[in-house]
Amino acid sequence: MKGRVGWVTMMGSLGWSLGCATGILSESELPDFSVADSNPYRELESVRAFERLQATLDELKEMVLVDAETEREASEGMRVILRVLSMSSDVTGDANPKAPHFARMDTKIRKVGGDNPDAEYDNIGLDNRWDYVIRGNVGTVRHVSFTITGSRVAGGRAPMIGYFNERTLQPDASGEFEIHLTKRDDGGSNWVDTSSGISSILIRQYIGDREAEVLATYDVSVVGREPDSEIPYSTDAEVARGIAGTTYGLQYMLTMHRTLMPELFDHPNEFARLNSDDFGADISSTDNLYMFGTFQIEEDEALLIETDPLDVRYWNIAIESRWHESVDYLTRRTHRSLDDAIVDADGKLRFVLAHGKTGHPNWLDTGGHTEGFMTFRWVGERDNQATLPTVTRMKRSEVAAALAARVAKR
Repeated sequence: MKGRVGWVTMMGSLGWSLGCATGILSESELPDFSVADSNPYRELESVRAFERLQATLDELKEMVLVDAETEREASEGMRVILRVLSMSSDVTGDANPKAPHFARMDTKIRKVGGDNPDAEYDNIGLDNRWDYVIRGNVGTVRHVSFTITGSRVAGGRAPMIGYFNERTLQPDASGEFEIHLTKRDDGGSNWVDTSSGISSILIRQYIGDREAEVLATYDVSVVGREPDSEIPYSTDAEVARGIAGTTYGLQYMLTMHRTLMPELFDHPNEFARLNSDDFGADISSTDNLYMFGTFQIEEDEALLIETDPLDVRYWNIAIESRWHESVDYLTRRTHRSLDDAIVDADGKLRFVLAHGKTGHPNWLDTGGHTEGFMTFRWVGERDNQATLPTVTRMKRSEVAAALAARVAKR
């Protein structure tokens, strides 16, 4: 049965389930799903789009096998393909601009695309055949932003046509706000001109303390549509566009390790300073500033990361695998924010990155990866010139003495 795709089949009361050993069908029991070449549906746009998605999955599998440096990276790469496919399907494949909804990009487990574990991300697919109004409440999170993008251009990238954050949304005294996305100015607050096209909105919420902060809430409606009014069924072309968008998202996010400064792997344990001009507005908000680098570390080593405390509205640091997947953040300390980091007695902000827990209060865990990405993400003014962190590679056994010597010099 090696190489055979598993089928989820309802067969009377047997109730076959995916992954259940007793539910694996024999060769003779497998249903025949072959389709004759004369099938009238083969030339549908949606079928062709699905075939391109299938081919893309095969291409990405081969890419992972070529780029993986270890057996673990190869196996986790297979899982990342599934996770990105799941996210792209949720966000793009199931998008319906006629009846739009916000789709959560991340889950408690699915943390891909170089995201911030101390954040929540929602996305919505729109179309300028309609006008929209977003209504919500800013909550109490450290940072919330709406990046509104226009029609996609060559290469699939989309320009930013509007941007709002907790400072510019101008909520009322109770935190309520509106965003009007219309082709003509309707006099509503926070108006964005969509006459040249609109494709999506990405909402970011950055959280310092999940126990204390209240997430922002928001909903969207089509201007002029009555509640419970009938909505046209999806056409073949619309389904094809959703599948094509899923394929694009899959390709884009699975190749980020090749497209977003891969040269950093040639200079590990160093940081570079970047902003949305470097990454593109469709994946990085206007307020986002970064100190971005790669790490390289052996089992008996540690990295001492040192910087001055960041004078910004929000910051966090996160460790990612080669595939830009946040490392096992549910069971390991692989990220820190401004609300759970300690400044040392000499006024320096330090982190100790190693395989497993160390004695430093700002310890970070690689999750067993010997190479990957490390990202300082902060929200501040675009001309902020925060000092680049320094990284010192040493044996784990040397960390305590190195920390003591640094603090003693204050």
